[in-house]
Amino acid sequence: MKKVFIIILFIMLSISNILLAQDFYSTKGRTIVDPEGEVIQLRGVSLGFWLMPEGYWWNLSNDLTPKEYYYLFSDLLGPEGSRTFWRKFQDTFITHEDIRYIKQVGFNHVRVPFDYRLFVNEYFLGSYEPRGIELLDRVVNWCREEGLGVILDMHAAPGSQAGWHSDDGNTHAWLFEDGGDVYQQQTIDVWTAIAEKFADNPTIIGYDLINEPIHQFCDTTKLYPRLEPFYKKLTNAIRVVDENHILFLAGVHWNRNFDYFTEPFDPKLVYVTHLYNFEHAYTSLEYYDAFSEKHNVPIWLGEFGERSPEFVKTCRTWCEKNKYAWTLWSFKKLNNDHCIVQIPAPENWNLISDYSKACFNKYVERVQGRPDLDLVRKAFEDFLINCRFENTVPSKFYFDALGLE
Repeated sequence: MKKVFIIILFIMLSISNILLAQDFYSTKGRTIVDPEGEVIQLRGVSLGFWLMPEGYWWNLSNDLTPKEYYYLFSDLLGPEGSRTFWRKFQDTFITHEDIRYIKQVGFNHVRVPFDYRLFVNEYFLGSYEPRGIELLDRVVNWCREEGLGVILDMHAAPGSQAGWHSDDGNTHAWLFEDGGDVYQQQTIDVWTAIAEKFADNPTIIGYDLINEPIHQFCDTTKLYPRLEPFYKKLTNAIRVVDENHILFLAGVHWNRNFDYFTEPFDPKLVYVTHLYNFEHAYTSLEYYDAFSEKHNVPIWLGEFGERSPEFVKTCRTWCEKNKYAWTLWSFKKLNNDHCIVQIPAPENWNLISDYSKACFNKYVERVQGRPDLDLVRKAFEDFLINCRFENTVPSKFYFDALGLE
């Protein structure tokens, strides 16, 4: 009788573990499965520019790194005015209404890009306040209420993972350079803190570990082979606190080059590419199909868009034919229809835009070229009003191409 009881108990525990394992998104061969264990076609959009604003989306100079125009804003508004603006921006740019609309039009997940500085005591957006967990927790709860999954994306890593303005860093990928151990440990510390916070949260699909690492303009022979070993190190650290969620691995060269990946080293890995054309190196759809087939792993088109509806439709239909996940870049832009909703440009915003793009030969020219303070303040105040969801304008530019309602 005791033996029968032990067998029954073992069966019950096994069933319990299976049910628990199905509480989270996972992988199955070349596909992603939902918390019920069913293959899911992930269709999503990035909440770009919210937790790591870039320049081009609001018509500022794209020759400046984000951190350079954060200082520009401080110069235009004053340190306290800038700090106030960014705090309101974080609380306004994405709200529950945005998330509700994303669900209504037919997406089933969002990607949330963030700057690591939101999680450490480092100057960012006019403040040293580490609001990262607070802001992620807020958007994850909204997504849970609306039935959307969430992929968290470290868009800017300590030391710079790419050496480009898109990582809010420097002109070199110091994360992978000799002596980069301190930056790698910072990256590990931030991710383990996030993973520990969300380890048991089934709304989270997974973690996009590093965005677009190591561009092609550096010493690729030295740095490219260092990416996967760091992924392994980072994965081992995350798995200590979170065994539940998918880990998304980007290739080198704008995510696109998978040649430096060996065999999958974790049971829940998805490999990430970004596509904005079919003309440059490593933009062949067949290349990713071959990688997926060889290693029996899922592919995620983590960014695409910015181009014609025809290009977007080609990418989307390729993904859906193969059950690859896809996520459009990006949800909101200023006075630009290559998105899902547009923000109307405030009056006199061109004064800020032109100043950011101006090339001054002498510092006195820069001082004398400053736009009027009252006009600048009003433009920033109007922006915070215009970017609220109820004041945006739906853009239908990509709706048919994405198969949205």
